[in-house]
Amino acid sequence: MRSLTVETAVIIFITLVIYLLQPQASQLLGYYHTGIRQFELWRLISATFCHTNFNHLAVNIAGLIITLGLFIDTFKGIRIWPIIVFNSLFIGVALFLLQPQTIWYVGLSGVLHGLFSYGIAADIRNKDRWGYLLGGGFMVKIIHEQIYGAAQSTIDLIGAPVLVNAHLYGALAGVVFYIAKMQLKKQHFSL
Repeated sequence: MRSLTVETAVIIFITLVIYLLQPQASQLLGYYHTGIRQFELWRLISATFCHTNFNHLAVNIAGLIITLGLFIDTFKGIRIWPIIVFNSLFIGVALFLLQPQTIWYVGLSGVLHGLFSYGIAADIRNKDRWGYLLGGGFMVKIIHEQIYGAAQSTIDLIGAPVLVNAHLYGALAGVVFYIAKMQLKKQHFSL
């Protein structure tokens, strides 16, 4: 549990420091398609920790705390940094390859979707009925966003468009990471 508390505090600290260094931080660390095309590959991960404004930052920090709290039994026994880094890379690469028209992206929400789907996968594997309930609701949310887009109130709150495909890619990344971790565990490796 101590590791989870420390990791969560570090994530919050990093996002706060980056926020305080705006707008220069987002220019240097945000996802910019042209920058990545010029091999500024750190942007694939660092964009996760940048935010458009304080509301965006606060919503994502609250989401992080809620997600980790909902799946406390899953996350208290593991390190979450590998999941965060993998999800960030997965989302960034997916955006770069599948959505070259996406010029700019920042925020933790895609990674939060990955943590959430990882937690759901763990609950379902453990035959926890809440995993099935949360999984069903989560799938409805993702499908709703894919069909109708993000809520206008969310867009207004964060002062930027919501990139719903980052949520989809994050959700997929969380499941992929969980499956890979279980396969490695069977072979006596760990992430």
